[in-house]
Amino acid sequence: MNTIKNLGKQFIVNPIVGVLIGLNIHPNVITITSLSLALVAFLFYRAGTFWLGAIFLFLCGMFDTFDGEIARRTNRITKIGSFLDSTIDRINEFIIYLGLFCYYYGRTNYALLWILCALFGSMMVSYTRARGEGLGISPRVGIFERFTRFTLLVIGSFFSHHIMIYVLVILTIGTLQTTIHRIIFVSQQSS
Repeated sequence: MNTIKNLGKQFIVNPIVGVLIGLNIHPNVITITSLSLALVAFLFYRAGTFWLGAIFLFLCGMFDTFDGEIARRTNRITKIGSFLDSTIDRINEFIIYLGLFCYYYGRTNYALLWILCALFGSMMVSYTRARGEGLGISPRVGIFERFTRFTLLVIGSFFSHHIMIYVLVILTIGTLQTTIHRIIFVSQQSS
């Protein structure tokens, strides 16, 4: 996954960030734009048009990458910017799962459990990292970080809604494994 991230950063993120910096767009504007893109993705997921949801989810993830890069390159890193970014990230993730929940509700009710479990696991991966960093320990362990979760959701979205249920099962298992891995890591580092 790191190789994919690095290639994406080199060939996609860096050129676009250069343009956005040239346009003098504030990182917080980019963060808010990612929320708008997540809301559009929600509408497509709710309607069952997963492939369009995937496009807007991909754009949402890209904008989430852009805001941090712009902030770093223009020395606009602020506490409120970091807080806003982390908060909007959690909201965006919830919105996507809510769109899936709305689609499957009444159609494939057993999928609802997997959606809730995948959402819980995603939130716990983020929480354990944030809480660990609050203790001065950076638990960047486990492979189901945000990039991996979004990549799986995007890929799953281009297949049928039946395949997406399997993606949700994988996300559930992977995020819970990553959460446990981070708990163990923080426990070992703190003792």
